[in-house]
Amino acid sequence: MSTVEEIVEAIKELSQEKRDEVRRQLVSLWQFDLRDTKPSGLPIKRARPRRPPIQIKGKPISETVVEDRR
Repeated sequence: MSTVEEIVEAIKELSQEKRDEVRRQLVSLWQFDLRDTKPSGLPIKRARPRRPPIQIKGKPISETVVEDRR
């Protein structure tokens, strides 16, 4: 019998109150794990590739804003 099977059998022998506590703790651990890691451990891929950046002619907008404030 594996360790996991032994644990499951031991849980089955607990009172309902103790089983509920085990369930709460396992769910808490599982949710904590999900917050720290991605399900696959891999980066999320985009559905389609990014478009190339748009080339803008003229002055940068930040420079235009500074001039307008003067």
